[in-house]
Amino acid sequence: MASLRQLRQRIKSVQNSSQIMRAMQLVSASKLKRTQVKLLRSREVMQFLDDLLQRVLAASADLSHPLCVSRKEGPCALVLFTSDAGLSGSYNTRLIQLAEAHLRRDSLSPTQLYFIGKKGYRYFTKRGFAATQAYTDLAGRFEPKKTLPIAQDLMDRFLSGKLAAIEFLYCRFVSAAVYHPTIVSWLPIQFSRQHVADSTQKISNQRSTISEPTEYIFEPSPQAIFEDLLPRWAMAKFQCILLEAFTSEHSARMIAMKNATENAQEILKTLTMQRNKIRQASITKELSEIVGTAEALKE
Repeated sequence: MASLRQLRQRIKSVQNSSQIMRAMQLVSASKLKRTQVKLLRSREVMQFLDDLLQRVLAASADLSHPLCVSRKEGPCALVLFTSDAGLSGSYNTRLIQLAEAHLRRDSLSPTQLYFIGKKGYRYFTKRGFAATQAYTDLAGRFEPKKTLPIAQDLMDRFLSGKLAAIEFLYCRFVSAAVYHPTIVSWLPIQFSRQHVADSTQKISNQRSTISEPTEYIFEPSPQAIFEDLLPRWAMAKFQCILLEAFTSEHSARMIAMKNATENAQEILKTLTMQRNKIRQASITKELSEIVGTAEALKE
């Protein structure tokens, strides 16, 4: 059994760790709140751009853009979004496991790996995977000056033919306690015939609810608007996915630090009980020795 001195040292150590984890929980909660506000705004922007695209697609069925061109030859890119820092529970583990499964499934096709975050980059490079590009200085902070060049570089590689397709692997934020690892295709942007038909039907339904039909005039033309709108849509999509990843990261770290703080409190209760038992036994022993000595002196 540990001595009283050892128990006091362990209690002090656990108390210090608990205070640190509690502080990290509060910091992560603050970051989560700020990033979540940005994410909600980004989702609103995406919804607005989606509505604009639906109206343009409903106006003409012969729209084309280089970002929509499918290529059968050329490598595909998988962009893995992980965190730069640890202490985020199973957040990075779930992403890495999904990435490994995805790479095994597509082992026959050449895949270039792009990393946003140190955890994914270090994991795969230590196992012999080559990193085409890695961005490890974002630290979970959304800064357009740093993030927009990343999206532009990926888009330029696709337009130049260096990449045939680009996929994102990230955590989709649902709530403060729920996030799901997800793989989505970013480029090429595909609008199926069913999507165009749904857009036309949606516009028709909106018009039927208004007393006077609304006619839209596209200047200079639907094709020109489509060519200008699609790159903006792709950029907004990248920013929204990045915010989804950052929000999920802060949520995961907040939950992990909350659980760690609660576990530390349980350990403190156990150690305190052990300390009190040892102190009580020591006091009882001392009292017994005093009483025994007093009885011996009486004799």
